[in-house]
Amino acid sequence: MSNRLPIYRLKPESADVPHLIDLGRRIFDLDQGYELSERGTSHVLRSGRRMVELDRASGGIWAADEAQLWKPSVHPKLLDERDALARANEIVRQRYLMPELAKPFRFGEPTVGGTYFSLSRDGKREDRRLDVQIVYPVMVGDLPVVGGGGDFTLILGDQGAVIGFSGVWRQAKEAFEAAVVKPERVDEQFRALTKAMKILSVDRSLAYYAAPSFQEQEFLYPVYVYRATALLGEQPVPLRQIMLPATDFGPPVEFGAPQPPRQKSTRIQRPRERGFRRSYATLAARNPFEAGTSWIGQSGGLPGSQANAQGFIDELAASGWLINFNWGDANAWESDWRRNDDDWVDAADFVFYTGHANMNGWALSRPDDNFLSFMEVGAGPQTLGDLWGQNDLEWVVIAACGPLQDEILANDGGDVFDRWDGAFDGLHILLGYGAVTFDNEVEGRKLVQYARNGSTLIDAWFRTAKEVQPSDNGVSAPDGPNVYVGAMWVGRDGIDPSNDHAWGFGSVSADPTSPTWYAAMWTLC
Repeated sequence: MSNRLPIYRLKPESADVPHLIDLGRRIFDLDQGYELSERGTSHVLRSGRRMVELDRASGGIWAADEAQLWKPSVHPKLLDERDALARANEIVRQRYLMPELAKPFRFGEPTVGGTYFSLSRDGKREDRRLDVQIVYPVMVGDLPVVGGGGDFTLILGDQGAVIGFSGVWRQAKEAFEAAVVKPERVDEQFRALTKAMKILSVDRSLAYYAAPSFQEQEFLYPVYVYRATALLGEQPVPLRQIMLPATDFGPPVEFGAPQPPRQKSTRIQRPRERGFRRSYATLAARNPFEAGTSWIGQSGGLPGSQANAQGFIDELAASGWLINFNWGDANAWESDWRRNDDDWVDAADFVFYTGHANMNGWALSRPDDNFLSFMEVGAGPQTLGDLWGQNDLEWVVIAACGPLQDEILANDGGDVFDRWDGAFDGLHILLGYGAVTFDNEVEGRKLVQYARNGSTLIDAWFRTAKEVQPSDNGVSAPDGPNVYVGAMWVGRDGIDPSNDHAWGFGSVSADPTSPTWYAAMWTLC
């Protein structure tokens, strides 16, 4: 490897209203009958349930047929993967949907995946596919681009119809070189970051970092990507992938200020009586809504976690929600999720975790064993664990490397229903990933922003993940190589939480107690 690498100064694509209108025509054939508006930093074009959003700062594109995308009620007739890839190649070429790349930039081999839906009822499981997705990754020479902003996705639904398109590419207008940091020095930095853990294996690769499509970015720069596995409790756990600067130009790794030690006697002051369940009939008298976070940051070598969790609670607090707790690192006790859940996790409506996970659970801190396993949250729906949802909890997000792996995604992924059905004691939806993911600072904030804009929680989470995570993580099954974001929920006749919105931003189903069916859905990032 050369002792110097290029840094590229970037210029976003055009992001004005005429360009948005042109995108609507090219993606969905929308020549008339549309409405224009602005939302946050984006221009929005909408015609019925089809919408195109163009970020003014980055030029990032998000287009979706919201009546078709990620909807289990739809039963499309799909093209096989070979025909879908051929049709996708034709569409992006004829409609000029992809940017023209000049050397050293190029498109790599496309990844073909999709959205999968599974339903388990009476011990029988039905699996089906809802769309076919073709991801076109951008390469810098032979190096991949990570960070969420280095690919384009075309989504095909019934009979090859376009139901989604997304991506961003900020063209390089000039370049300069920076000195490469010797890999041995960066290895030392990684070991220092993860010194509190027992690392079982680690490897390093070189890539370029492109920010998610909703962020402005001035420079495209190289990073070392670290993939590692650690022993947490008695569990080998793949760590969220960590990016460290590969040149002396890259931004330094910084952690937020550590929290003061938590007192064992600490308890939240509940604003309502124990066992009260929220419903729309009681909203007027029972505000505000409640949220909380647990996160593993510096103790797990994750620079992004603290800001990731903070963004989640900041956005909800700005909407009038009460923040019950925000516990990080040594303060993120496993007992909050299990034996003391009535005082913490199950005393909130919406809880966000970020840190390290595998398919069996996620890392937390003592006084227990540092790992919350699916075996500790309830043996099954017939043997309730008195945990999540019997008191108040509706939605949980696990922003980590799991726990929604499944055989439908990769070999040895197991059965997500067998592992996590016991967690649903009134809980509506468990949101997470089915693969190894990258550390970042933005999932929590964007999830809530999209929810505040009226998206269902599943749609908000899926969009966030597709914009933040790459489609490939370079990891073998069952944790890769394709990165899938997922959701699991339960229901019974007349009760289906799949279209839940966050409280105050749309409809919420009744509590799915005594569920008779279990559902899960995943989509390629």
